[in-house]
Amino acid sequence: MNNAYRPLKQALAGGAVEPWVDEMVQCATGVLGNSDHGDLPVWLATIKALPEVGSFVELDRAAPRLGLPVTDLEGLQRSLMKFHPWRKGPLELGGVVIDSEWRSDWKWARVAPHVDLRGHSVLDIGCGNGYFGWRMIGAGAHCVVGIDPTVVFVMQWLAQKHFAGDIDNYVLPLADTDLPAGLTGFESVFSMGVLYHRRKPQTHLRKLRSCLAPGGQLVLETLVLEGPGPDCLVPEGRYARMGNVWFIPTAGLL
Repeated sequence: MNNAYRPLKQALAGGAVEPWVDEMVQCATGVLGNSDHGDLPVWLATIKALPEVGSFVELDRAAPRLGLPVTDLEGLQRSLMKFHPWRKGPLELGGVVIDSEWRSDWKWARVAPHVDLRGHSVLDIGCGNGYFGWRMIGAGAHCVVGIDPTVVFVMQWLAQKHFAGDIDNYVLPLADTDLPAGLTGFESVFSMGVLYHRRKPQTHLRKLRSCLAPGGQLVLETLVLEGPGPDCLVPEGRYARMGNVWFIPTAGLL
């Protein structure tokens, strides 16, 4: 894992984020090193056994294309399915198209026309497997630091990184509460599909703001109620078949 994150400090060298990089990487490697997830040895062995591929990326497309096609597509598909569920996508890895559970390209198509990421360092909170990071790099971002505490998503990113090569899109196994105190300096911060899962949404919003460089932009995507008033829904039980939903405000309250 240290090898996967080693280029991150260089990518952020000279910027306001650099002083916190070592602490973030140390925390991330510690989380994975102490993980007792039963599938972790299988995932790591699968990544190590992935076939070598020619370097090639095409990021500005619905399914980012990472790596040239391999000879044994069926074998590669079996290997990649060991990392299921593939939630965010679609993706094309070594010629294998992964038809993900969520059409993240639809969300990106709604967001992308409203943001300018050219030359930006980006923090993507709740990034999943890093799909949006590829799209952000394709839109001109300089470096994307994604955080997500779900270990299988980090393993999916490592598999993607095998095919993508030296592209500055990273996924660290961290939650926003794990970020170093005082971390700041990102020109863009994304929080998409996270706020409604927070029991204390104000705390999440303050954290997002603190991570921004002066004049930076926050991209906040969340569920909202229709209507003009300062109202808020706190669902009882599941909401739209989702658990762990705590905060759905009107746009005015948001």
